[in-house]
Amino acid sequence: MAQKMMRSSVAGGQLDGILPARQERSRAARERLLNAGEVVFARLGYNNAHVSDIASAAGCSVGSFYRRFRDKEAFFRALHQKIIEQRRQRTALFYSRPELAQLPSAEVVRLFVRDILGYFRQNSGFIRALFQRTLDEGNRDYWPEIREAAALEGEGLARFLRSRGELSPSEAHYNCDFIVRVIEGTIVHAVLHAGDALKDETQFVADLARVATRSLGISDTSVPVPKGKRPSGPKAFTQPRRR
Repeated sequence: MAQKMMRSSVAGGQLDGILPARQERSRAARERLLNAGEVVFARLGYNNAHVSDIASAAGCSVGSFYRRFRDKEAFFRALHQKIIEQRRQRTALFYSRPELAQLPSAEVVRLFVRDILGYFRQNSGFIRALFQRTLDEGNRDYWPEIREAAALEGEGLARFLRSRGELSPSEAHYNCDFIVRVIEGTIVHAVLHAGDALKDETQFVADLARVATRSLGISDTSVPVPKGKRPSGPKAFTQPRRR
């Protein structure tokens, strides 16, 4: 019976091995555990982190951990889902910024790159643990949501540029999706390896933005926003295109 209770679908917003937190106290304890898990996985990696480390960092008992998560793997999946959701929200918030409407597209792309860099730097410890987990165990279950979040960012950029008449509908989505993958791959490499590229963050962002704008055919002095047109609000970026 307990096993049946702990099984739920990703589509329903829950994951296998995670008990629902219906009371405020239980939700607060789960949030403390997840926040602590980010720190522990960042410090120790997936393999060296133990449930006792996570519980201790959260100020909870090991029993409290197991009342909410079946095991470390289920906990890691819950943390992964939380971080992916933060990424979706961050994408929506980026395009809701009113000042973007007054900026040249090249500058918006630069801010877009900087925002992606901020996300990966903020979650660099977890990203490192995620790579360790997937490479060590050959576990590919994490990647569909990661690709979906990247597709959301590509589609958001495509919508924004189409609203300015700078990309045709036929080319916008594919080109933006591709350039987002290039940007994120470069950023992940730099963040995980802490290479020289990030010693001058301003130049790093400027170089990536230049690659993006040239690939998309956007000049450094892009045309101003067409009169009466504005980027779509956050609702336009809440769900990625299904393929």
